Amino acid sequence: MAELLLSRSALTTLPDPEPLIDDVLDRGTVALLYGMWGTGKSFIALDWAASVATARPWQARMTEACRVLYVAAEGAFGLKARLQAWESGWQRTIPDGTFDVLPRPVNLTHYGDMNGLAALVEWNGYGLVVIDTLARCMVGADENSARDCGVVVDALTRLREQTPGGRGVVLGVHHSGKDGRTFRGSSAFEAGADTVYSVSRDAENGSIILSREKRKDGPQQDIHSLKLDPIPGTGSVTVAASHPLRHEHRSDALLSHFASHFADTGATATALRDTSDLQRATFYRALNDLVKRGDLINTGTDQRPFYKLAVK
Repeated sequence: MAELLLSRSALTTLPDPEPLIDDVLDRGTVALLYGMWGTGKSFIALDWAASVATARPWQARMTEACRVLYVAAEGAFGLKARLQAWESGWQRTIPDGTFDVLPRPVNLTHYGDMNGLAALVEWNGYGLVVIDTLARCMVGADENSARDCGVVVDALTRLREQTPGGRGVVLGVHHSGKDGRTFRGSSAFEAGADTVYSVSRDAENGSIILSREKRKDGPQQDIHSLKLDPIPGTGSVTVAASHPLRHEHRSDALLSHFASHFADTGATATALRDTSDLQRATFYRALNDLVKRGDLINTGTDQRPFYKLAVK
């Protein structure tokens, strides 16, 4: 272990946090995406993966191109149409060699399966590995057992270590519990992950709400209102932005935008409004809500307000 020790000066040579998808997925992390059946979580995972494979911005967030492995543990049926819809909808071809699909589950708790997958990740230099779903890749293990789930998280971490320089991302797609609001199984899953996103349906307008619940480094807040947009001739859909957000989600979306763009500098209302995609009246309602909630603090004056994130 002595050879692994880092001095204070050696720590300064370690790479700084870098995005795979700006303000969404950070390099060198294990991420989880969960939601109930029918909320679109697999479509989001596929959208992230295709965007990274082609370096296409995701929801106006820049991406870093890398090779992608998509473990379709529930089978590749349907992926053909989904990828055709993605290419047609975004007018972007996914070249061979950038996006590979493994059309069967890999048991993350079995030594042989894990060794094979880890070797494949290292051999092909995958920078993003998607496991869809975790449940199909831990058959025989107990999701409610902290020990078994710890083994799975350790396996995901090991896969991340096999990505180029250990700086890739491993994304596990999982189900929510019966309440539809919490991660199904042991809390060891979320405790061991660096990033956690939840997916739910807005009961009022049917939009998909993607919300970040955990981030190891950087601002946690990140929320998107999305919809599944049918693409003619493909029998499938793409993931697109959906507006408007419900009252509480409008405020969270503006807070997410503030944290992404003005966390260090702060902003005037004009600068914030000009860079957000909210309509004027909606913007000011959301801004007032954030001030009332104590999420933003006016450090200027009533005549010339200047907002900063509250320290919590």
